[in-house]
Amino acid sequence: MIQDIAPHRYDNTYHIQKPGAQDYVFCIQKSRILLRETVEAHVLTIPRREEIEAAVPELMDRAVYLFSVDEKPYFLVSVPEKEAEEILTKLKEGAGQMPVSDKNNMEAGKTDSGTLKGAEKEQEQLCYAWKTPTDIRAMDPMHQAFAAITAVQLWRWRQSRQFCGRCGAKTEDSRTERALVCPVCGQTEYPKISPAVIVAITNGDKLLMSRYRVNHSTYRGYALIAGFVEIGETFEETVRREVMEEVGLKVKNIRFYKSQPWSFTDTLLMGFFADLDGDSEITLDQEELALAEWFEREEIPVTERNISLTNEMILAFKNSII
Repeated sequence: MIQDIAPHRYDNTYHIQKPGAQDYVFCIQKSRILLRETVEAHVLTIPRREEIEAAVPELMDRAVYLFSVDEKPYFLVSVPEKEAEEILTKLKEGAGQMPVSDKNNMEAGKTDSGTLKGAEKEQEQLCYAWKTPTDIRAMDPMHQAFAAITAVQLWRWRQSRQFCGRCGAKTEDSRTERALVCPVCGQTEYPKISPAVIVAITNGDKLLMSRYRVNHSTYRGYALIAGFVEIGETFEETVRREVMEEVGLKVKNIRFYKSQPWSFTDTLLMGFFADLDGDSEITLDQEELALAEWFEREEIPVTERNISLTNEMILAFKNSII
């Protein structure tokens, strides 16, 4: 899954510090993230402070420490939409230079971000682009994809909590923890994390799989039943309610499988397997789902890139691990 980055080590201990020349910087606007891209192979890598600063030096005054991976710091710069194209233009004009360490490593076909298969050695073969969270799903190696989407989640939280929800004053960064604090009334806002469940419903050697409606989700592949936890519910109660609401089925023998932080939707996912209890006839929630159907183990479609808890659970059932 996307958070399974071992042997790399993610450390989200809160710090207040400024970026060094070789530190990674995520410039983000409208949930789009500024990344390097090789022209031919379309390999995505994360820019460093020195190349961003060479093109747009004033951006570094906004840099906020996020976390580290393998003791390499990552920083966030929030970019107003009106500045996005100007920044891209300056970088494309060559005002920003590829860091010496990355340039040397590219000659060997590698950077700290991973192997650049098919990447050209000359700087002219690199470009910069604003990429979406969907693009990040295909980013390699996995620890850089995880870092990128986690940065987007923290950016969304900071953007939505710029002003106090109680008195309207502008919030400030806490000096002691990852939080935004109102200097007037003291209201404290922590990063948004929404608990949700994913349910793999089994009926003997069959698994229930679904597809979302176009207007409900941008994801077009097969999924499992899922939904957010309501106030006052246990996870198991959420499983029963969501299954009944979405496909009109009853379940039993609910058992926890694994959890996953899913920054694409600010969610902490809790995966469960459950057995069908009674009639297998599906009553589809057509507001949310386009279809739901039972698949025999050998018929279950799979996704090559295993970044999600949903896909891991599907594979676990298909391969008779569960």
